[in-house]
Amino acid sequence: MLKFGMPMTANVWRNARIDVGASCLFSLFNVVLNQFYVAFAIQQGASNFQVGLLSAAPAVGLLFSPFWATWIEKANNPRPFVIIPNAIGRLLLLLPAFFANPSVYVAAALAFQLLMGIQAPAYAALISRMYPADLRGRLMGYVRMAMGIIMIPLAYFVGSWSDAFGPSGPLIAASLAGMLSIGLFNTLKLPKQTVELKPAVLLKKGSRFPLQEQWRLIKENRTLAVFLAATTFAGFGNMLANPLYQIIQVDVLELSNVQIGYARVAYFTALLITFWIAGWMIDRIHIKYTLLCGIAAYAVVPMLYGIWGSYVAVITGNAIQGIGEAIWDIGILAFVFRLAPGREAMVFGLHLMLFGFRGTLGPLLSASLSTSVSLSVLLIIASICGWIGTFLFLSGNWKRRRLIRQS
Repeated sequence: MLKFGMPMTANVWRNARIDVGASCLFSLFNVVLNQFYVAFAIQQGASNFQVGLLSAAPAVGLLFSPFWATWIEKANNPRPFVIIPNAIGRLLLLLPAFFANPSVYVAAALAFQLLMGIQAPAYAALISRMYPADLRGRLMGYVRMAMGIIMIPLAYFVGSWSDAFGPSGPLIAASLAGMLSIGLFNTLKLPKQTVELKPAVLLKKGSRFPLQEQWRLIKENRTLAVFLAATTFAGFGNMLANPLYQIIQVDVLELSNVQIGYARVAYFTALLITFWIAGWMIDRIHIKYTLLCGIAAYAVVPMLYGIWGSYVAVITGNAIQGIGEAIWDIGILAFVFRLAPGREAMVFGLHLMLFGFRGTLGPLLSASLSTSVSLSVLLIIASICGWIGTFLFLSGNWKRRRLIRQS
């Protein structure tokens, strides 16, 4: 059948509709957790160090992703590793809803993200089974576009709701919507795996430490090494700056939740447009051009906050952040699919582990230094890290292209 100009089977079309429905339900959870959760915690009295912990929480769970990735590859069935951690994790948002204490916010976030460290590499493997390679970029983009359309009004709605009645209502509603979402996602129909993995794909017998296998992948694939180096620098700069954005918005500029909501509208609008454009680009041109834009975005945002630091900079920075995160979301997945078919969980797990290190160190470092070092100085340092990552990626891919031409 032909849908949206793409030929697909009935099962692929069914999975796409389920994915869209689950993502739309997930929109409320996404808005509350990723856009307002830290602001809620600050308003409940969270210290700068607790803000750093909250910003680092997504990375802490990913430190163990390579070990989960090994288990996922051996199990050869990623679905349970996606469904079960998500179901448990989304219920955890009820804790800060009923116990409005900064420590509860931190504990719930850390527990949730530890569970997400299980599902993240499994999701990469699951997506490769849901959609064929030639349609994957566009379908992932369209699904996230649908989610982005809903998140634009939700960002304003959640801001207004929490300003009027406090954060408990949005947190409870987000948890319930998240549970409905994962329940619907569990109805996906995946093709049966009739071909077993080749022995070369499996870990060597007697290898007890999965990082040995992943290190071998890096040594044998220069493109992967350049990618990991570039995203490590740019990602560290982004995570170094991340808690500072929240501190500036709430403590320095003293924005209301409605004003923060307007900034999130800019974020989701840019996210929505980028999902559509990036999904189209991924299926038609080399992935490196799309990734370069995403990596550079993480260098621009802290520069805006550090040099200007006004509400206009917040709005603009949120929009550019949306561009960057949309590209990192579907672009990195698409890159991994093309770079290491059959090893998606392993390679993605390695990428997530490195994110775990930089994402844990960056926020804790900037939050700890924020009381003694100027926020502008920290943000400029974060921007420099982003530019180093950008030029590493650009230089590495340019050198590789030149070597190919010479040979």
